[in-house]
Amino acid sequence: MKEQLPVINSLRGIAASMVCFYHFVVYTLGYIDTQAIKEIFFFGINGVHVFFAISGIVIPMSMIRGGYEYRKWGIFMGKRLARLEPPYLVSILFALLYFQARQFSPTSVVADLMPGTRDLLLHVGYLVPFFDGRWALAIYWTLSVEFQYYLIISLLLPIALYSGKLKRYAVYMLFLLAPFFVSDNRFFPVYAPIFLLGITYTFLRAGRIKPLEYLVITILCLISSGFVLPISNSIVAISTIIIVHLIPQFKTRVLDFLGKISYSLYLVHAITGGALINFLSHRFVESYQKPIVIIAGYLVAVMCAFLFYRLIEIRSKGWSKKIKYKDIRKAVPTQGSGYV
Repeated sequence: MKEQLPVINSLRGIAASMVCFYHFVVYTLGYIDTQAIKEIFFFGINGVHVFFAISGIVIPMSMIRGGYEYRKWGIFMGKRLARLEPPYLVSILFALLYFQARQFSPTSVVADLMPGTRDLLLHVGYLVPFFDGRWALAIYWTLSVEFQYYLIISLLLPIALYSGKLKRYAVYMLFLLAPFFVSDNRFFPVYAPIFLLGITYTFLRAGRIKPLEYLVITILCLISSGFVLPISNSIVAISTIIIVHLIPQFKTRVLDFLGKISYSLYLVHAITGGALINFLSHRFVESYQKPIVIIAGYLVAVMCAFLFYRLIEIRSKGWSKKIKYKDIRKAVPTQGSGYV
């Protein structure tokens, strides 16, 4: 019987909301001028690392459940692309339309937001950082990191699971040492220990490793990430694992809803709620008005994300489900990827 982890959906809703408020408060230039408030909401960037830790958990779980092996690489990548790519590409189109419409707003700061043809083409395959290109929306960098993770886990998971302890330890070392060889935060290696926190938790939950091995690797992950990332990133990531372990069945109606639309919310919040806040920030400048504007922007982003989910994302979910592994193994917990 397939075990569910509702708390993962709740965490996704929280993570997407954290990122929204981070962008709305910190990146609306000249609007929120109280440094203490900006520092509080700056913590919202850690929502990204919640997503990374969740992907570390659920992607290996779905692969184990599907009996993943190299001959199923095409099925694995097909499912990932069908699930994530259509909403991503449509959001790029909406972003380009927003950039055009923004030029007609008399209160918009003059800025060249439109990426060139070369950069737009690099969005296919998430190649922008590999060629020093420019993202249409800054948030896409995390999707690139996730896609790099899918490629790497598709190559290394069978080695870690089916080739004995020594090769599994070698895979661990690749993840733990990767940040010291590639320190550019546009690329997966910087975040490899964060993902590994979730991967090893999956191995433990699926009965593939012993608790002592899990504990040792977890400590090494925290040490490794502590050298290259702010300590808050590691704290949020390990807290995500702990929450999943302690209250796996936790859910509320609001968080479950936000979790369901979290990928859509992540994709469109900047060009919906963020755009509204940017427009209103020139008209409502009193201290008591600013929180109302920020909250209004978030609510609009949620409503637009729900429409985007119903019109676009739900179809990509259906396409992904139609691509099936042929020999489903004994079920282990799964709840979609970090962004799905």
